[in-house]
Amino acid sequence: MGQNAVARGLPAEETSADLVSPSTTIIAKASLLPGAASLDVAALPLEREQEVVSLSKGDYVEQDTRTDAEPIRKPKAELRPPPTPPVWKLESTHKAKRAEKQKIIAQKRTRLAEENCLAKAIYFEARTETELGQLAVAKVILNRVKDPLYPKSICGVVYQGSDRRNSCQFSFACDGMPDDIRNQTAWTNSKRVASKALAGDETMRIMGAATHYHADYVKPRWSYQMRRLIKIGRHIFYADT
Repeated sequence: MGQNAVARGLPAEETSADLVSPSTTIIAKASLLPGAASLDVAALPLEREQEVVSLSKGDYVEQDTRTDAEPIRKPKAELRPPPTPPVWKLESTHKAKRAEKQKIIAQKRTRLAEENCLAKAIYFEARTETELGQLAVAKVILNRVKDPLYPKSICGVVYQGSDRRNSCQFSFACDGMPDDIRNQTAWTNSKRVASKALAGDETMRIMGAATHYHADYVKPRWSYQMRRLIKIGRHIFYADT
């Protein structure tokens, strides 16, 4: 068919121009709109206003949802066992600990020996006295330990001069009789009083700096050269003038 031919079965007024733009003809003929209405896409009502949000380049970066109060958690470092110290260091540490342990044991033994010497002095010198009288005897011994004229230990003070018969500081230490403990009740009490004295019982403050005492039924010559402090039970206590 030639370009100027008329399509078979079509009205004469419908030319080829109508076939060139079939969409306009379809809209005009098949639309349910009134014939006089025109299709204006811009005039159609919108269901809702379209919002276009412009995101930056970080659109595809995972957002940080932490709050300001939350710390930044760093990945845990790989846990590694501490390096093993050299053998010489292990041996020196062991020797130091052993020496320290031996020192503590020696101090404990010394303390027990000192307490035992003090308890013996209380037992043999004042076991028939009241607790105050026993503490007073213990105070004299402890004061002598602090005095530079006497030995620096409790046992040294208690047994000073014990190698000479009847010439020691405390008569029981050089009377020639064995120091046997026969009254267990009195011995237990003497150890308790000794522990109390070593703890610094406030009752002993009344003794002040007493360094000597004697029984009230004797009058030794040295007592005239000393200052009398107090009498407790059968004992009279003195201090240096």
